[in-house]
Amino acid sequence: MIALLLLFMLAGCTGTPENPEPTLSPTAAPSPTQAAPEPSGPTYGGVLRIPMRLPKTLNPLLNEDETVDTVLRLLYEPLMALDDTLKPVGNLAGFSFSSDGMSVSVEIRDGAIWSDGTPVTAEDLAFSIETLQQAPENAIYKPLVKNISQVSVLDERKARVYLLQPFSGTRYQFRFPIIPKHHFQGATDPGNAANMNPVGNGLFVFSSYDSKNELKLTASNATYRQKPFISSVSAIIVPDQETEMHSYDQRLLDVVSAELADWGRYRNNQTTTINEYTTMYYDFIGFNFNNEALSDKRVRQAVAFLVDADDAIESIYLSRADKSITPVNPRSWLYEKNVASYPLDVQKAKTLFTQAKFTSKLRILVNTENVERVKIAQTLADNLAKADIDATVEELPYDEYLAKVDAKDFDIFAGGFNLSVIPELSFAFQYSIDYDNIFGYRDDTTNGLLASAFSAVAETSCLKAMSDLQKRLAEELPCIGIAFRRAAMLTDQKVKGPIKPNMDNIFANINTWYLTQ
Repeated sequence: MIALLLLFMLAGCTGTPENPEPTLSPTAAPSPTQAAPEPSGPTYGGVLRIPMRLPKTLNPLLNEDETVDTVLRLLYEPLMALDDTLKPVGNLAGFSFSSDGMSVSVEIRDGAIWSDGTPVTAEDLAFSIETLQQAPENAIYKPLVKNISQVSVLDERKARVYLLQPFSGTRYQFRFPIIPKHHFQGATDPGNAANMNPVGNGLFVFSSYDSKNELKLTASNATYRQKPFISSVSAIIVPDQETEMHSYDQRLLDVVSAELADWGRYRNNQTTTINEYTTMYYDFIGFNFNNEALSDKRVRQAVAFLVDADDAIESIYLSRADKSITPVNPRSWLYEKNVASYPLDVQKAKTLFTQAKFTSKLRILVNTENVERVKIAQTLADNLAKADIDATVEELPYDEYLAKVDAKDFDIFAGGFNLSVIPELSFAFQYSIDYDNIFGYRDDTTNGLLASAFSAVAETSCLKAMSDLQKRLAEELPCIGIAFRRAAMLTDQKVKGPIKPNMDNIFANINTWYLTQ
C-alpha cells in the first residue's frame, strides 16, 4: 500500500500526425555580463554540456535510469509527444483508434529514417514492442505496453496493435521510442556492443562513449524535424544531483533540472535563465475515513475552508505551483474548472463544525523532510485553532510517516502523489473487497465514475467521464487538493532561443536553441 503514494509518471490521447517543426523566433538581447553584443539571430555551432548518470545501457527500451532516458530522447523520437495541454499528438507516427477501443492503427511517418540511412518501418515498431514486453521490470517504458496483446504488420509503414481491454490510458501509451530491428535484434544484454553503440532517429546521433567521462552526440543531418543549431552535445557523467548542481555552479554544465528547493537561489542570478514547466507532483491534505467523525462530509468541508491554497502557492511555493482542488493538472485538456471550491473562510468552517457537532482534537501527520508540506500542515493547524478546533502537527521522518499512513494512524495527513499523465485515478480512490485506498474512502458512486473514466474510448467520452469524476471528488473531498508543483530547467546565459521544456522531455525543442559562445 505504501507504494501507492507514488505512481509511475510515464504514459500520452488520440492524435494525428502534425508537422513538428517549430516556428523559430528567438529574441536575442545583449547580456549584461558580456562586453560584445550577441548575434542578432541564431548561429550554428557549439557544444552543449548536460548531465547524466553512468548508464548501464544506451538502448532506450532497456534503460532504467531517468537521467539516461532524458539524454537518449535526443537520439530517439517518441511515437507520440505531449502538446501544451498535456494531450498526446502524433510525432513519429500517426494513430487511428478503433471505436471499440480494442485496436490501434499505427502509420510511421513518411521520411523517417535511422541514423545509418535505413527507413523506419512497421517491423521496427513490432520489434520494439516485443523488446519492451521482455525488458526488465524497471525499464522506464515497460508499463506502456502492458495492455498490448499483439502487433500485426500490414506493410512497410503500417501496423495494427491489438489491446487486451478498452482503456482510456491507451491514448497515452504510445509515448515510447522505437529502435531499429536490424541493429538491435538479439542484443538482449543491456551492456553489449549493439546496445552501447545506438542507432537512432532523433535530432542528434551517437558519436562516442567514454564510461569514465561522457557520451558525445552530434547534430543529425537525417532528422525530419528542423536541424539543430547546436552542433554537438556532451552528456557528462555525474554521480548524483548534488554533484550535478555543484558542476553547474562551477560552469562545467550548461543545463540542469531543478526542483523548488534548488532553483529558488538562482532567481536573481544574471548568469542563469530559469525555464519553468509543470509537473504531475500533486500536494494535498488527506483524511482518514476510518475516523467516524471525518466520514461526515461537513467536517471535511470545514477543513477545506481552512486550507488556504492561494496563500500556500504565493508564500510557500513562491508562486511556482498551479492550484487544483482535484488531482487533474489545470494545464491539462482534461481539467474541469467548474467544481466546488473552498476559499479561506473561518466563519463558514466554524458553522460547519457546529452543525456536525465536531469538537475532537485532530492529529495532522507530515514528513519532516518535505519543507513545503510541513509549512502547509502548520498553517492548517493555526487556521483550525481560529475555528476553535484543537490540532497538533506530528512531524516524522519519511519512513515512519509512510508506515503511519499505511496503518491509517492519523486523522489528517499532508501528502503528495507523483501522478501519471494517464487519466486513471483508481489507485487513489477506488475500493473493493480486495483493495482499500490510502484514505479508507468508500463510495459506490465514485467507484462507478472511476470505472467510466477507465474505459472511456472516444475523446468526448473521456472528457465527460473525467469532468464527472472531478466534480464528484471536489464535492466528496476524500482529499483536499492544493497544487501541482512546477519544476525548472536552469540554463547558462550562453544558451539562447525559445527554450520550452516540458514534463515529458525537457529537450523537446532543443533544435531551436543556439549558443552564443
